[in-house]
Amino acid sequence: MKFYTGIAAFYDDIFPYNPQQKAFVESFGIHSYKATLLDVGCGTGSLSLNLSESFGTLIGIDTDKEMLRLAKIKAMEFKAGRRENLEELGNWVFLQKGMLDLGTEFVPGSFNAVLCFGNTLVHLSTQEEVSSFLHQAYEILMPGGCLMIQIINYDRIIGQGLKGLPALENENIKFERIYHYDSDPSVISFQTKLTLKESGGVIENEIPLLAILPGQLKEIIEELGFADLLEFGNFKKDPFTKDSQLYIVVAKK
Repeated sequence: MKFYTGIAAFYDDIFPYNPQQKAFVESFGIHSYKATLLDVGCGTGSLSLNLSESFGTLIGIDTDKEMLRLAKIKAMEFKAGRRENLEELGNWVFLQKGMLDLGTEFVPGSFNAVLCFGNTLVHLSTQEEVSSFLHQAYEILMPGGCLMIQIINYDRIIGQGLKGLPALENENIKFERIYHYDSDPSVISFQTKLTLKESGGVIENEIPLLAILPGQLKEIIEELGFADLLEFGNFKKDPFTKDSQLYIVVAKK
């Protein structure tokens, strides 16, 4: 995806690994040396690799070739840095696949968990595509398997007419995130501006996002047969409210 290829080299500066995400996944007791996990939209692989300490087999998929190239380099460094406990690491693989490829790439009942974090889901184009992805995720989960999805809370974004999200900044970069609203309320034009502080270079991108609302996503998940649905407002597991920046849903097959 051109949007991410342009910023791949700086992705870890923009979105550094968040240990809270690993703790969140592990808190549901689905990890073990035999368990299998699919990380949809794995990016440069930070979460996938760290979860390999908890799962026997982990597959990360992403559509962006450059992000996956960096993930594979990171995997070699990750393994080299853990020579003393290699036997405790699970197996992992990174594949260039999309969200709608699950049903053709993986056999039914092959995963203990499917997760899709990082607002990845909204890169699908329609609610029908969201339903197709979630149906495929349901099929490849084992009975009792766990689905975990995280998106931005678009009820808050649209309801407050927010013009963007706070800029992300450190000593290396500044990443500005701007929203533009079209006539179709279900689509938001997402513009980004990445400033590289050392060189002064600027990378600008734009992509449409499907502004699926928490209630809409919850309804689709329940209609597909998922059960025991839980909703959170962040990875600390605080309750979801209308003012939460994130919407995280966890459900079981």
